[in-house]
Amino acid sequence: ATTPAGALPTYTYEKAVTIGKLVQANLTVTNASGELYADDGLAEKLDMFASGSLELQTDDKTAEVHAALHGATLDEESDEVTDSANDVAPRGGLAYYKVLMRKGVKLFKGYFYPRVKAVLGNDNAATKADSITFGTNSTTFTVFRCNSDDWRITEELTTETAAKAWVKEQLKGTVTPGG
Repeated sequence: ATTPAGALPTYTYEKAVTIGKLVQANLTVTNASGELYADDGLAEKLDMFASGSLELQTDDKTAEVHAALHGATLDEESDEVTDSANDVAPRGGLAYYKVLMRKGVKLFKGYFYPRVKAVLGNDNAATKADSITFGTNSTTFTVFRCNSDDWRITEELTTETAAKAWVKEQLKGTVTPGG
């Protein structure tokens, strides 16, 4: 909805979509790096977040979700999706949680990326063979730095119910780091 100066973006929650059930999430971070050599040695080194690429693998991605993420055209009567060279994927936020085990205790870690944009990628298919193989969907997102310089917010929660509530809350408006 807005990208205010010095703050996280705000969202129109009515446009939120569930991509599918999460199978895997893989983040690759690109850092801007600089080094200063003085007196024949490394005197300073700086690595700063430049951008990220987050690949989500989910069990499904419906026609409606595909159109919403990639800016494609959806015929609501037939569920036909048309991808066009002129499609523009909207920027938005992305939140999910994962289950961890620490010293025998289960906990849940929420991840919130306040400014992402889906990238249309490859699609794969396989024929039936001698074993059952389930197909999944991959969606890659470019992760951007926000006007507040934040690019990811995480929180550890003790119950799955709390983790689900935390994920939903992230996209309901302006969120400050820590929840």
